[in-house]
Amino acid sequence: MSQADYLNEMGISTWVLRNKGEDGGESNSVEANQDGQQEMKQVDQQATRADSYQEPQLSNQEIVWTFVVDQLSGDAALLFDKILASLMLSRNTIQLLSSAEALAGKVTGQVVMAMGSQMGRQLLQMDDSFEELRGAVHSLEQAEDELPVVLTYHPEHLLKKPSDKAKTWQDLLLARSLI
Repeated sequence: MSQADYLNEMGISTWVLRNKGEDGGESNSVEANQDGQQEMKQVDQQATRADSYQEPQLSNQEIVWTFVVDQLSGDAALLFDKILASLMLSRNTIQLLSSAEALAGKVTGQVVMAMGSQMGRQLLQMDDSFEELRGAVHSLEQAEDELPVVLTYHPEHLLKKPSDKAKTWQDLLLARSLI
């Protein structure tokens, strides 16, 4: 294999200087033009394959994590994606529900991570303060199952108070220990 073949295999585009004719102008060689067009086609095909890659969607039986979080947008949504990445997860590998969907019995994961200070009241129907509820395992009854629930801070709160990220990480580790 040549160096160009190795670079192509790794998806690295190579740049080639154009041939100069004897008079110093560009060569109009048909062969050089065809080679350039063929290289461009290969680069386009590689780019198309890379752009069209999507992680496989999981079926309900394969979903381990369910995240219950309301009002995810902007920087909070980006932080949420980074939280997932810290657990080696993505939105395609989890179930993401609003509190209304979770209350309607649509939870299919093995562990429920509820994000937000109102989740204790909404999801668990408990009147204790959020600080008393977070950091512990609670249960959510769904049909005939009792699912473990861990409460933590909403990403929007973490943007306003970054010092609570350490507590969120502890909550995530607690939830991961249940799997």
